[in-house]
Amino acid sequence: MYNRILRLCTLLLFLTMFDPTVRADCTDSVHLTVRPVQCHGLRNGVIEITEIFGGVQPFFFSLDGQSYSTRPEFDLLWAGEYVLHVRDATGCVQTYTVLVPEPEELMVQINIADTSVAAGEWVQLHASVTPPGSVLTAIDWRPPALFANPFNLNQYIHLLEDTDIAIEVRNADGCIARDQLSVTVEQTKLYFPNIFNPVSNQNNYFTLFAGEGVAHIVSLQVYDRLGNLVFERRNFMPNDPLLGWNGKWRGRLAPSGVYPWVGQVEFLDGKRQRYSGNVTLVVE
Repeated sequence: MYNRILRLCTLLLFLTMFDPTVRADCTDSVHLTVRPVQCHGLRNGVIEITEIFGGVQPFFFSLDGQSYSTRPEFDLLWAGEYVLHVRDATGCVQTYTVLVPEPEELMVQINIADTSVAAGEWVQLHASVTPPGSVLTAIDWRPPALFANPFNLNQYIHLLEDTDIAIEVRNADGCIARDQLSVTVEQTKLYFPNIFNPVSNQNNYFTLFAGEGVAHIVSLQVYDRLGNLVFERRNFMPNDPLLGWNGKWRGRLAPSGVYPWVGQVEFLDGKRQRYSGNVTLVVE
């Protein structure tokens, strides 16, 4: 459509340049080739005079009406409207209005539901491109390590730390558009209960509760006040009470009291962290 409009503009330009009131020794029309600006905002448009009708050679050309040249081409032009001055050997000057068009600006925008996410949470990204229907020859997301298939406007990633996301797209004309945004990652929240009752219907186990970002619990040990190990489990998932301590020791309920515990957690990024505290066992 864009090229069709340009061809139409060139044709109309040629047809409307004839003026029967012009002196016989002046040019009465010219045939031009106009090359539009390649990308919005660039300065590479071209006006080329390819044929001249009427007038006396040699011909001189100008876009400001002051500086003339025999070179029938003007390049490095911004998009916009120009007045072409054509002067023949007799000094007669004829003017023609010429439009150097430019395409609609190529733009890209990263869309995300929320720029603050939990560590390890899967995040959906969508990049919208303007104008719609643009033919893209390149799509690059950054940082590249997060994107297994970067040549896609829709992405799913999970983040473990604050990250600057960027995208660059290129269309078939070589035009480039960029966008970026910063995503803040909320570190994983961990919760170890400080009291539980193994004979109640609720809160009857002791274990780790965690949000996204925890790979697994490496180990959890519970001791009595004398240092005896009363419970231990290794390599299990958080948030499952049945995998935690049920308050029993050697097959029987342990006595009420305060029990020290030590736990080690591995996060999705491979880092491990040691935690410790006390839990109160209440038997009623």
